Amino acid sequence: MTELKSIPDKELIETILDYNGEEFQARLTEVIRKTRFHEHTKIKCLHLADGAENEPDYRNLVAGAQKLLKKADDVWIITNYGGIATADFIVKYGSLLKYIDLKTINSLNSLEQLISKHKNQARRFFINVADAHCEPKKFAGKVKNCFLENERLSEIIVSQRGKMLSIDRKAIESKDYYMWVRKQWK
Repeated sequence: MTELKSIPDKELIETILDYNGEEFQARLTEVIRKTRFHEHTKIKCLHLADGAENEPDYRNLVAGAQKLLKKADDVWIITNYGGIATADFIVKYGSLLKYIDLKTINSLNSLEQLISKHKNQARRFFINVADAHCEPKKFAGKVKNCFLENERLSEIIVSQRGKMLSIDRKAIESKDYYMWVRKQWK
């Protein structure tokens, strides 16, 4: 991994999305190293930044982290840092760290607007859809539009009624994208 000059905490958080590749991974590692975390008392591999329990959406964050932990090795819940909008999680999959923002919506109709509004917070989003149904083709189209409108977007993970689907840029560029979504979203 690249050895990078340490920068002040606030600047680290403010500029984290300016980095890519190994530099980005190094910055996420630095956030984990510099932030004070403690273990969740009941959920293994869930690490909470000091003060996370005081966040207004703490229950949603824990519920989202539990869903991510079905496939991830570790999840760190980070809190908004000094008024700077941040993603909600750093998620570890093997040796890869991802910086993911959680959003809960009632309907997929607001998906594109939500991603556009928060594109400066993260490049990866975990969307928890509460009690809504959306036809696979319509759902696939909305997700594809999010990628077409935001060139920095790299992944959308959607959870709805017990289903979870991760869609990245490579998937939406596939000629079989709509068929793949239909099969995955049954």
